[in-house]
Amino acid sequence: MSNSKIIDEAYQEALRVLQNCLHPLGIKASAKVRGYPQIWGRDSMITLLGAVLLQDEKINRALRASFETLQKNQTSLGSIPNNVDTITKKANFQAYADGGLSFIVGCAAFFEATKDASFLKKRYPAIKRILNWYQYQDVDQSGLISIQEAADWEDLFATRGKGVYVNVLYCLALRKASRIAKELGDVKQQHFYQKRWHEVAARINERLWFTPGRDPLEIVKDSFGTELGRDIGILKRKIHPPPKKILQKDKYYLPYVSFRSFGEWFDSFGNLLAILAGVANQEQSKEILKVIQKYQIAEPYPIKGIHPPILPEESDWRPYYRFADLNLPHRYHNGGIWPFLGGFYVAVLVKMKKYKKAKESLIALALLNKKGIENEWEFNEWFHGESGKPMGMAEQAWSAGMYIYAYEAVRSKKLPFF
Repeated sequence: MSNSKIIDEAYQEALRVLQNCLHPLGIKASAKVRGYPQIWGRDSMITLLGAVLLQDEKINRALRASFETLQKNQTSLGSIPNNVDTITKKANFQAYADGGLSFIVGCAAFFEATKDASFLKKRYPAIKRILNWYQYQDVDQSGLISIQEAADWEDLFATRGKGVYVNVLYCLALRKASRIAKELGDVKQQHFYQKRWHEVAARINERLWFTPGRDPLEIVKDSFGTELGRDIGILKRKIHPPPKKILQKDKYYLPYVSFRSFGEWFDSFGNLLAILAGVANQEQSKEILKVIQKYQIAEPYPIKGIHPPILPEESDWRPYYRFADLNLPHRYHNGGIWPFLGGFYVAVLVKMKKYKKAKESLIALALLNKKGIENEWEFNEWFHGESGKPMGMAEQAWSAGMYIYAYEAVRSKKLPFF
């Protein structure tokens, strides 16, 4: 089969998967009974980026229902649920950190695709409550929001404190909210969100961008209750910051900064999203792609969630990684390959005008989605980072949705919604 045929066939199969995920309450995370029957805050909104481009009435109806379901279960303080179960109708808030931010990005994308002003007006009160809730997550007034361990999309992983992915997503949500406020004539909120977006982006680049030789003490200085070089010097306290052990010669965004410590691995989603959201400048974007190429993070298929995997003897290892053997090295969040992230990788290549590489990666992504545990074209959830073996749930909505997004980006050489 020719490359053109494989990517076109993948497009049609992705449409089939999305249709199988439709439910009166929204877009389920996966179609299979043995899967994820919930409407997820992040999954449904990531799925939307590609699904809404289809301009399919039934799919758009389910996307609208996703917004309704999530907004109906928003807390009085503004938090959007992690997911809502389609069977029990119960809302879950366990991995709470990115659902609300994804909701805002999804609102902006849906409006951009449909031009439905009434939809936007209905969502705007929820958007304002969401961003008010996130202001309280800047717990130390550092300019960045903090999260608990395993609170974002990597909901069984040790990202914590000031995570790069969730803060970049916060930037993107603020930028989108500013445009939404402008559309609705709310000038005061427009300017506030715009100002906040620039502040957060600056803090991400100040705190989380790593360059070779950077002083580890400078990275974690927000963790100290007294200013370094003054009170600590008077008290004659010796400070031993954590040395950097891996990726010492590379430039990229650190996965998190926490209490007097920081993550060292390359977080694919956080770094890719930084490029798409405009947090990373052109030179930083080039450096991020260099890291991906240098360590073959997009091989054998696009793209591994992190590099390198966390090993049992390392400080970021957790006993719960052995739950169902999910997070052993090269598996699941710990270095597994995620097709939905592959869609974001293709989008980055298009943004960087690497059109040939983008098409090559789209073909690889199509071949990945074709692989299955039981059948072809499973659009499986995740794959082993070394062997490329499918190991997750079949018929994942965001695997299908982000393939469609990547397909359209390569075809048009444009990035909708970014």
